[in-house]
Amino acid sequence: MSAEKTKTPAKKPQAKAAPTKDEKAPQKRLFMMLFEATAGAKTGLRMGARHAIMVFMVASEKKFAIGKAFKGLEVTGWSGMQLKKGADITGQKRFEDKALDASARKAMQKGAAFLVYKDEVKGQA
Repeated sequence: MSAEKTKTPAKKPQAKAAPTKDEKAPQKRLFMMLFEATAGAKTGLRMGARHAIMVFMVASEKKFAIGKAFKGLEVTGWSGMQLKKGADITGQKRFEDKALDASARKAMQKGAAFLVYKDEVKGQA
């Protein structure tokens, strides 16, 4: 009796199929979040000063938007970031405030926008 060896073909990794109508791709949403953070040397503001920062972030979920916002602030020279509040503003009308509206539109095009308020946040007693 002789044993014949057969080679089984290696399995090729299959490419992920495009989502069907029932499996929608994660929808990109626009989130608006208010942070307070401490200025570092890279910010061009007085080091150690606290500032309010409005962050607009495109993400599929709020938790991802928050994570990306923290990372973006850190990379641009901010520390001690605190999220004060945030909301999904996808599909809302334009802002009357020109700076907020421009930041929201920039985020929709580029994925993120930061609007730093120049007035320092006063310390609490």
